Amino acid sequence: MKLKTLLIALLFTTAAFAQDDVKAKYAAFQKELEAYRSDPLVSSENSTIKPAPCGQYNLKFMVVGQGFDEKVAVPPARKLCGDLNKYDKSKNPNPNPDWDYEIKPIGNRYYIIRADKKGAQGLQEFYYYERVVK
Repeated sequence: MKLKTLLIALLFTTAAFAQDDVKAKYAAFQKELEAYRSDPLVSSENSTIKPAPCGQYNLKFMVVGQGFDEKVAVPPARKLCGDLNKYDKSKNPNPNPDWDYEIKPIGNRYYIIRADKKGAQGLQEFYYYERVVK
């Protein structure tokens, strides 16, 4: 019985540390993203930086939140192109009617898709993509 309790406690402790590690990586990513976004060459209305082809962006983080409760996850790897086809109204005239989507390129290094659940008091999902140049 004690071994079973110990294993369960160890499992929960490991899960808590894993979430802390993901949150630390996400915080570092956010800091890098904000530094890039605030660069005058990127943030200027007259910026000539154009987004790269969608196949060069990989999903890095997914954040689900409601109010001040935020869950950060590292989802399975996927390309931006599939999500653009799913969420962009110009590519899919019939996106999920329960959600509103905002798609925003950040220079040529990042993309953010924000999804707002209709009628769900602030339930949001953020998908952060980072450009991978090989």
